[in-house]
Amino acid sequence: MNNTANMKHEKCLILKNRRIAPDIYELILHAPGIAVNAKPGQFVMVHLDKGELLLPRPISICSCKCEDITLVYKVLGSGTKYISTLPPGMFLRLTGPLGNGFTIKKGQTKVALIGGGIGIPPMVMLHESLKIADGFQTDVLLGFNDESFLTDRFPKDNVYIATQSGKEGIKGNVIDLLNNLNQPYDEMYACGPKAMLAALAQYAKAKAIPLQVSLEERMACGVGTCMGCVTPPKYMKICCDGPVFYSDKVVLDE
Repeated sequence: MNNTANMKHEKCLILKNRRIAPDIYELILHAPGIAVNAKPGQFVMVHLDKGELLLPRPISICSCKCEDITLVYKVLGSGTKYISTLPPGMFLRLTGPLGNGFTIKKGQTKVALIGGGIGIPPMVMLHESLKIADGFQTDVLLGFNDESFLTDRFPKDNVYIATQSGKEGIKGNVIDLLNNLNQPYDEMYACGPKAMLAALAQYAKAKAIPLQVSLEERMACGVGTCMGCVTPPKYMKICCDGPVFYSDKVVLDE
């Protein structure tokens, strides 16, 4: 079911828009209606309102503070390239918060938050929510190709980093981190490339650990109307049935 009960359409003031890693930008906006309602794992649709850039871009919510939200995005095409040029003081239209985010279960003691590349931003807000919930022992496993970002948003004593290049942390990926730690997690939460999520699903199945995954997909509407972001086997809509699913409910290894 589409989670639109708290959805807002807001004209949001850009407070900061800066590069934090190669092709990675942090965008902070004053968006009170969205900030007060957002949950970990939800996203917004960013409307560009510029000529040929007709379709809005979905971007996951990294964090909320008072009446402001932080979005962290990667420049991949003309839309995100345009967003990266916008200075503080300008406005962007946002729709959100959208989708169904992560489920935090009471009674769990040890969980893992796993992010790969641009899938790391949703882990920031999830970690903040787990701290508020209290009682959780949390390991944060982050995977990068070469240069890290957002690592300073997590406590240093429980963050584990892997890079494909070996520049930071161990040389390898998040599966290597999991194998090194070999912990009996009550639950795992993940967002990142589909190949990473597929490998995590196999690991979770072998260890009998529930795994929630946040899927990334191109979207035209964000509210379930266009049917452009369905996922097998039951062809659920990522925008409104997700973007978070349990890994055994979706096909990840196509």
